[in-house]
Amino acid sequence: MSATRWWVAGVVGVMVSVAGCGGATEDAPVAESATSSVVATPLAAKPWDPCTIPDSAVEAAGLDVGSKSANLFGEAPISTDWMTCIWTDPDPGSWYFLGMFSGFHSLDDLRGNDRFGQFSKVDDLGGYQFLRADRPAGRSCGMAFEVEKGLVYFVLDTMGSEEPQGDPCVEIMRIAGSLRSSLPPAAN
Repeated sequence: MSATRWWVAGVVGVMVSVAGCGGATEDAPVAESATSSVVATPLAAKPWDPCTIPDSAVEAAGLDVGSKSANLFGEAPISTDWMTCIWTDPDPGSWYFLGMFSGFHSLDDLRGNDRFGQFSKVDDLGGYQFLRADRPAGRSCGMAFEVEKGLVYFVLDTMGSEEPQGDPCVEIMRIAGSLRSSLPPAAN
């Protein structure tokens, strides 16, 4: 959806909510409040948005601030279960992109996904390193953190046919170490 459509949708949404909050006009009576025994269930909040990490922290982690995107392939969300943000390493010579995912899931959910495997605890960071099962060795690496309200994980993938200019697992450890303090608090 274009920025103009988002803006129009936002304005219409504000207008509808303001219109629904009005009281009585001069000649119209105010309706009495209805009573009900039905309790409203609050809607679940969205997961933490990784695109809210400050640009200064992203830059300090060695990522290209200007490449930030919620989706590499257009404006539609990648998933309804996850908030996502994607960056590349700085140009010239970008050889990878880093996707960060946040959702109301557990580490066990991630381990149960057959696209990921070889999980190992990284005590220094309080997280778990893993590999993508569907990528050749040396082309991808991930890092997951259990946080107060779910899970945040990173996946570093080489771009297309670009040859890695380093070890993806070493690179993701460096980035995760730099960005760890910008993530939600760790789960207890």
